Order: sequence, then C-alpha cells, then structure tokens
Amino acid sequence: MKPATKLLVLLTSINLVNYLDRYVVAAILEPLGKDLHLVDSQLGSLTLVFVLVYMVAAPVFGWLADRYHRPRLVAAGVALWSIATMLAAFVHSYPMLLLTRSLVGVGEAAYATLGPAILSDVIPEDERAAKFTWFYLAIPVGSALGYGLGGLVAQHYGWRAAFLVAGLPGLLLAGRMMLLSDPLRGAMDHLPDLSASASWLQKLGAIFKNRIWLACTGSYVGYTFAMGALATWGPTLLQRKFSVSVGEAGMVFGGLAVVTGILGTFMGGILTGKLQHRWPDAGVWISGLTLLSAGPAVVWAVSSGSLHLTYVLFFVGMLLLFINTSPVNALTVSCLPSSVRATGVAINVLFIHLFGDAISPKLVGMVSDHLGGGGGGLSRALLVAVPAILVSGSLLWWARGFRGALAAGAH
Repeated sequence: MKPATKLLVLLTSINLVNYLDRYVVAAILEPLGKDLHLVDSQLGSLTLVFVLVYMVAAPVFGWLADRYHRPRLVAAGVALWSIATMLAAFVHSYPMLLLTRSLVGVGEAAYATLGPAILSDVIPEDERAAKFTWFYLAIPVGSALGYGLGGLVAQHYGWRAAFLVAGLPGLLLAGRMMLLSDPLRGAMDHLPDLSASASWLQKLGAIFKNRIWLACTGSYVGYTFAMGALATWGPTLLQRKFSVSVGEAGMVFGGLAVVTGILGTFMGGILTGKLQHRWPDAGVWISGLTLLSAGPAVVWAVSSGSLHLTYVLFFVGMLLLFINTSPVNALTVSCLPSSVRATGVAINVLFIHLFGDAISPKLVGMVSDHLGGGGGGLSRALLVAVPAILVSGSLLWWARGFRGALAAGAH
C-alpha cells in the first residue's frame, strides 16, 4: 500500500470515529434528558457548547498547524476527545456534561483543521475530489455508527455505557497517528503560493479575497445549520411523533445516514471527477441543484404523519444533502495556496459552526419548547432548517459563474 493511501486510510478512520463520538449524543438524548431532568433547550445546548468550543479552538490549531508538526497535533486532539467522551459516562450533573462535550470540541477542532490540509499534501489537485470522497464517506458511516451503536447500547446497558463504547477506538488511532512524519507542505499544488515573508494579516487578506472560498464557506454555513438541526433531533422526532423505541430510532436514522451518505458522497465525487475537466464549475452547480431540491423533501419529511413515508422522505432529503459534501470540501481546500490552507480551513470551520450547527440545535429546542414540545412541536420547530438549505443551494448556484477562478481551484 502506497504511503498516500495509508495516510488516507488512517485519516478516514479517525474521521469515522470523530463523527461516531459526535453523534452518539443525538441517539441518547431522550433517555439522557429524562435521567438528568433536562428540557429540550438544555439538550440543544449540548451541541451548542460543543460547537462553540470547537469553532473557537479551530483557528488556534490552524495557526499551530502552519508552524508545528501536524500529525502530533492531530494525535493529541484525538486522544483528548476520546477521553472526554468516556468521561461523560460518569457525570451526574448538567454542568459536568457540558464540560465533557466542551473538551470533545477542543479535540475535534485539531483534527477537523489539520486532516484535510495534510491529505492535500499527498494527493494531486486533480485527484482530490475523487480521493476526498473516501475521506468524507466517514461522515455518514461514523454518524450512523453513533446513532446505531449509541441507541443499541443505551437500550440494553444505559446511556452511560454508550459513551464508554464510543470513546475507546480513538485512543488506539491516536497512538498510530503520533508515529507519522509530517508531509511536505504544498508538494502537490499548482497554485502560486504567498511569499514566505507574508504577514498573518496578508495571509488572512488573501483568504477573504478568494471568491471561491467565500462562496463555498457561505454555502456550507447554511448546509451545516440544516444538518445540525436534523442530525441532532431526527431520532428524537421519531421517538416522540411515532413512539419508536430509542434503539430502533437510532438504528433507523443511522441506517438512513450511512446509506444516503455513501450514495450521496460517491455520486458527488464521481460526477465532479468526470465532468470537471470539461466544465470546471461542475461540482458547484451539481451541489447547488441538489441542495435546492432537498428543501421540499425536508419540509415533507418533518411534516408527514406516516412513519413509512417519513422514512422515505428523510432518505430522499438526506441523499440530496450529502451529494455536495465531497465536491465543495475538495474545492474549499484546493482554491487556497498551501501557506494559508490550514488557516483557511480553520476559519471555514469557525464560520460554518458559528452561524451553523452552533445555533440550530439550540434554536430548534427553544422553538419546540415554545410550541409545547412533543412530536408536533418538534416537527414544526425542525422547519427552521429549510430556509438554510435553500440559501446554501442558492449561493453555490450563483457561484457557478466564477469560471476562471473555479478553474484555478479545480485544477
């Protein structure tokens, strides 16, 4: 196995565990909330606190990544979030639960910032959309494991056991990551880089003048807002509205996530790879169209009174949402020179979470409480995700006209 392939496998494995640890909470919100006597707005704050810490820590790791050994920084982050996940099994108060989720946010920020930048230094630019497909497949697979494993373990052994099971794999992967060498920065790039003497403010200015980065980041803000709301509250909606058990809700929503995630991520990566040589902005208009199409499907899914129809509509909506993952993320990385890539990814992470899933789960919880909670209140509260999806798709559809700049970012 080639060194680049080995690195891709390892980073993809870590990304899988990353999302497993993140979404195990969504699978056990109902029993956790009942045990600790929490209302919906408090449950929504678990994601809020995690994401606030995550997005604040991301620029710090971006700054560190441009100066220090990146695999060791990643290893430290993975170890931290894994230990914090396991510590959540022993909390007996809401403040302590918030503290453990905050530590998970710090650890995951290291990986989210550095992982794509490291990969881009071993994968040629014209192969990134296809290769990143495998890396981003870990999102639906890890999320599905978080939902399914968390729900099953919680049903049979309690929600505390779910945290213990979720946290252990990351410690093993952190040890392997610690032993890796740091790839040469910018080895696979064709973009002109900034001068080595450029100041941090000059680098920051180069990022914010990049129209492709701005369009991708703005679109991903809307996408992350919507996905944060749906991913956090989806299993709970099934439990409240249709009396589905915690185990079944986790398994079903996890199954939907993994199947639609794999299909959608592959479709986006393969279509972009085949079409971008002829149409440089192919990934952008494919993502824009599918996001715009996802809006009506999500409206119908959260409003339907039929369990089976809800499953079908969630499948369609999630498939359309996942198609944009690989092309947009690959383009976000490729449109920046190597000297500012880690910082650009870090700022992207900051924005998409600051205005995205840092607020959407909390907002849905507050609206649900205001509407009386239960299945009906939560169903109507989840409609806040729809305008964000439409804005996300509109930004990418508008950005398809940047042909010259897109060509520079895609090749």
